[in-house]
Amino acid sequence: MQTKLSAETTTARQRQREQTRTQILTAAIDCFALAGYEAASLADIANRAGVKKALVQYHFSTKEKLWQSSAHRVWQQRNEAMAKSLASAEEAEPLESMRRGFVALIEFSLEKPQWLWFMFHEAAAGGDRQSWLLEHCMGRDYQMGETFVREFQAHGLIRKGPALHLLHLISGALTYNLLVAPMTLRATGLDLTSREAIDEQVALLQDLLRP
Repeated sequence: MQTKLSAETTTARQRQREQTRTQILTAAIDCFALAGYEAASLADIANRAGVKKALVQYHFSTKEKLWQSSAHRVWQQRNEAMAKSLASAEEAEPLESMRRGFVALIEFSLEKPQWLWFMFHEAAAGGDRQSWLLEHCMGRDYQMGETFVREFQAHGLIRKGPALHLLHLISGALTYNLLVAPMTLRATGLDLTSREAIDEQVALLQDLLRP
């Protein structure tokens, strides 16, 4: 009986540690995305997570390690969301498969815009964090993106041209509008995040990309 209680206590503690770690990571992702690495402090992150700063340092010994874990978590979430969506599109016709891939990226970016801000902050800052992000998160993005473009070029759905240039044009078209959506709504009354607007923008993008 004592052994069983001890095991249950250990399991409960492990769950609590994992829950606390998740709370801290969630708060850190928000803080780093909003403020950038330099401006985000461990105290701010602890306050947002509802824990003491010492607990943040217990789970993540340094601010840099917390930032790296945060980036890993965001990219993991994005990759899982994209893989799930693309797997469901495997049996679809190429045009529909491409549409689903575009919509999946938009939907994830709406749900988790933090991954975009991670990129933008480090793209502007340069330095060691940018190198780390390229090595551990974004380097593979370029490879997968170019493969995606070439696949649909082979199907005749994307015009000829350097895959990397086309990748950036496509990525910008799918994400920039989300960043300015609140301002666009206020200025024009058009909600770029509505299902109707997303479907129309994706259809227009596919038309523009055709040879």
